[in-house]
Amino acid sequence: MTTKAKDIWQFLELPNRYAPAAQALYLWGLNFYRDGNPFLVYLDLIGWTADNGFTAQASHNSSYGCWDISYLADALTEFAHNPHQVTVWIDELMSMERV
Repeated sequence: MTTKAKDIWQFLELPNRYAPAAQALYLWGLNFYRDGNPFLVYLDLIGWTADNGFTAQASHNSSYGCWDISYLADALTEFAHNPHQVTVWIDELMSMERV
């Protein structure tokens, strides 16, 4: 899945049928500081962080509310049903974020 997006914002505006719950969690996570970002917890839980040579990114001292847990649960369920396509989408997202 290679897009023609020039930046992360164009990428996030593209139709996403591969990982809409992960995308919703990512967008929700933009409301948080780095240490409390539930998307970083998600990356740690699905193994993306370790698979890509990073140390755990999320703070384990954070507490989350109902909405945070709901977004996280939806994204984890999506990953459980389709790990390859979700991982491909996350790889592309993270490559855009590093630029």
